[in-house]
Amino acid sequence: MTQSTPPTFPAAQTMAVVQLPSGSSALLSAFGRNTFWLWIDRGVMQLGTLVMGLLLVRYLGPEHYGTYTIALSVGAAVAVFTDLGMTQYAARAIAASPLEAPALLATELALTAVLLVVEVVAFSVMAMLGRTFGAAICAGMIVGNLLGTVRFSASVLVAGLRSRGVLAGSAVSRIGSICVVGTVIWQHLSVQFLLLGLALVTVPVLVIRLRQLRSHWPTRRYWRWKSFRDVVIQAWPFFSYSVTQVGYEQVSVLCLAAVSSPEAVGWLAAALVIADVFPQWIFAAVDALLPLLTRLFEAERIGEFREVAQRLLEAMLIISVPIVLILAIYAPEICRILGSRFSYSATVLRIVSYRALVSVLRGLIGQGVLTATNLVTERRNAVAKILVLLAVMTLVLGKFFGPIGAALSLLTADSVLLVQYTHVAHKSQLRFRWRSGVVSGAIGAAAMVSVSLVLPEAMSWVVRAAIVSLSYLLVLALFGRNTAFRVVATLRDCISAQMAQPIPSAAE
Repeated sequence: MTQSTPPTFPAAQTMAVVQLPSGSSALLSAFGRNTFWLWIDRGVMQLGTLVMGLLLVRYLGPEHYGTYTIALSVGAAVAVFTDLGMTQYAARAIAASPLEAPALLATELALTAVLLVVEVVAFSVMAMLGRTFGAAICAGMIVGNLLGTVRFSASVLVAGLRSRGVLAGSAVSRIGSICVVGTVIWQHLSVQFLLLGLALVTVPVLVIRLRQLRSHWPTRRYWRWKSFRDVVIQAWPFFSYSVTQVGYEQVSVLCLAAVSSPEAVGWLAAALVIADVFPQWIFAAVDALLPLLTRLFEAERIGEFREVAQRLLEAMLIISVPIVLILAIYAPEICRILGSRFSYSATVLRIVSYRALVSVLRGLIGQGVLTATNLVTERRNAVAKILVLLAVMTLVLGKFFGPIGAALSLLTADSVLLVQYTHVAHKSQLRFRWRSGVVSGAIGAAAMVSVSLVLPEAMSWVVRAAIVSLSYLLVLALFGRNTAFRVVATLRDCISAQMAQPIPSAAE
C-alpha cells in the first residue's frame, strides 16, 4: 500500500489501538457514540446560530455581508499558515499516540499568542487611520486565529474519543454568538463591531477547552525552540495539505472578490450558508470517524477498515440525495427567507446544492480514509492541482457570470477532486463499490424530480417538499430494496450502544 512515511509514536501507547471492538457492527456503534455529541454540537446547537445568521444576512445586505465574508476568508487563510498543520496533525497523531498532545499544545499556543499580538496592533492602526475595510480584515484575522486554536483543542478531544467534551465550549460559543449578532442588529452596529464581538466570545470558549486539556498541559521542556521545531517538522505534510485545503475553501470568495463586487460575494456566500448546513453534519461524523479509522489502520485491521468505510459511504450517498434535491428544487422559496435582495442567490443555491453532495463524499474519502491511512501528501497534491483549476475558473467565469460562474467553478472543482481522491484510494488498495448506491440514488432522484413537476404550485412548498421526499423513500423501497436494507442496518449499528469491548480513553 503506497503511503506517506508515518511519524514514530511511543510504543507505550499502542494499547489504545488494539482495544477497539471487533466486527463492523461494534465499530459502527463506537463511531455512532463519538458522532452523537458532535451532531449535537454542529446540528441541534447550531439551529439557533443558523436563525440568527439568516437574520444577520438580511440585516447586512449583499454588500456588507460580502465584506464580512471576505474578512472571515482572509482570517481563515492567514490562520492556517500560522497553525502550521497542528490541527490536522493532532487529529491523527493523538489518536495513535496521546503522548504527542503536550508538545502539540505548546506549539499551537505559542503560535496563537505571537500572531494575536501582531493582529491587535494592525487592527488598532487601521481603526485610528479610519480605514474601515482594512480594520474589518484585521478583525477577521483575529477571529480566524482564535477560532483556529479552539478547533485545535476540539480535535484533541475528538482524537481521544472524547467528543462529548466539545459541548461545554460550543454552548458558550453558540449563546455568545447569538448575543453578539442580536446586539449588532438591535444597535445597528458595523461589520467591525460584529467581528470584534465574535472574537471576544471565542476567549471564554478557549479557556474552557484548555481546562479540559489540563491532563495534556505541557511542562517546561515543551516550551523550547527544539520542541517547537520537532513538532513543526513532523507536522509538515499536514501543514502543506492545510495550506492547499484552506486555499481551496477560500479561493472562490477571494477570486470572486477580485473580479466582482462585494455584493456578488454576498450572493454567493448566502447560498453557501444554506447549502453547507447539511454537509456540516456529515463533516462532524467524519471528524468522529477519523480516530476510529486511524486506530484500525495502525492495528493493521484493514478488512474491518474497508468494511466500515464502505458501509458509511453508501449510507451517506443515499441519505444526501433527497436533501440536496430539495435544496435545488425549492431554492427560490428558500432564498425568500433571506429577503428580496437575495433573490439572485436562488440560482446560485441550485448549483451549490449539488456541490454539497459531492462535498459529503469528498469529505469521507479525503478527511476520513486518506488521512487515517496517512496519505496526506497524496491528498495535498490532489488538492493543489484542483486549486489552480478552481482559481482560474472562478476568475474567468466570475468575471463574466458573477456568483453563478463561481458556483459552477466550485461544483466542477469538487467533482474533479472527488475523482482524484478515489483514484488515490484505489492505488492504495482501498477500493469502493459505487454501483448499487449510485443506481438507487439516481432512480430515487428521478422520482423526486418527476413528482415535483406535477404538484400544484398553489400548495405550500413545505408540503410539496415533504411529498417529494416521501416519493424518494417509496421508490428506494421498491427498486433499491437491498441498498435500503444495508443503509438501515448501518444506521441501526451506528445508533446501537452495544459494543463488544469498551473504547479506551486518551488517558488510558
